[in-house]
Amino acid sequence: MGASLNRTIYIGSYGASSEPTILVCAFDGDKGEITVKQQVTGVENASYLAVGSSGLHLYAVSETGRTGAEIGGSVVSFAIEQGSGTLTELNRQLTHGADPCYITIDEGNKAVLVANYSGGNASLLPINEDGTIAPATSIVREEAPLGSNTARQDAPHAHAIVVNGGYVYLNDLGTDLIHTFKIEEGTKLTLQSSCKLHGGAGPRHIVFHQSLSTAYVMNELDSTITLLTVSSDNGELTPVQTVSALPEGFAGYNDAADIHLSPSGRFLYSSNRGHNSIAVFTVDQADGSLTLIQNASCEGDAPRNFAVLPGGGQLLVANQKTGNIVLFAVDPETGLIQSKGTIFEVPSPVCIRLGAAE
Repeated sequence: MGASLNRTIYIGSYGASSEPTILVCAFDGDKGEITVKQQVTGVENASYLAVGSSGLHLYAVSETGRTGAEIGGSVVSFAIEQGSGTLTELNRQLTHGADPCYITIDEGNKAVLVANYSGGNASLLPINEDGTIAPATSIVREEAPLGSNTARQDAPHAHAIVVNGGYVYLNDLGTDLIHTFKIEEGTKLTLQSSCKLHGGAGPRHIVFHQSLSTAYVMNELDSTITLLTVSSDNGELTPVQTVSALPEGFAGYNDAADIHLSPSGRFLYSSNRGHNSIAVFTVDQADGSLTLIQNASCEGDAPRNFAVLPGGGQLLVANQKTGNIVLFAVDPETGLIQSKGTIFEVPSPVCIRLGAAE
């Protein structure tokens, strides 16, 4: 299985504000067990979480269309207690867009960045020195021709926002575009370029390789992954390869979801909702190109999000519709994965984030 590491994990779930939509848990990698430390209520639809690089704060979206009388969702900041990893709420701010579905933290730990799916926009909210979040100082929405999937690409749909190399990348599922921004003066998002993917792709999540000048975007609508080169001059993306995340011959319903690289950068993993599998790819260490080598059953329905554990020897997969989290062992030499079965049950899990080692 490779080296395992016991650590705090945070699980975000869909649910009403009266329900425990954020769980603080202890993951025992040796025993393959998850135990609950804290149940956090008060955050409706805590569908995406981000942990600050200092390990002192956690930020969660509340994926709603309205917040009280205001249109749009909100972001909630928490202090993380050192040692236990438990959470104490600090404050909340509006995202100024409906249904925030992704949150990330800039490289200097100075701002949170949020993608609002139904709002079709993204917002930047500065982080104060005490970890609280200030009101949004920049809200961007890039109008462009819509994609060819009329059922899903009816408007701009911001679906992920990721920081890499001083640039901010925003995936728009509705327009098949990935926008590249710079943060100016710590408060403003300024558009640098836009990368057009093939029609009907529906870019969802994106990851950047640790040592190669490449990125990989998970296209939700046609279940493909596109390899992009990343310019060292201006962060601009260029598509160079697109591969299916599904086995040859599969023709049923599928919405692709999450994507992660192994810590070694030699393997890439993605999740398929419908086929209900984790796809495993090798990554060519010369040019970053992908080869599909496995589709492993996720042993549940709708694997929305998953986490690669430090060391790369284990995966935790959250199956949203069946409410189960499955542990996989990873062969460090081949990248192939093997299920160790369901180790935890929780209603509608949609995000797993790693906290401190224990």
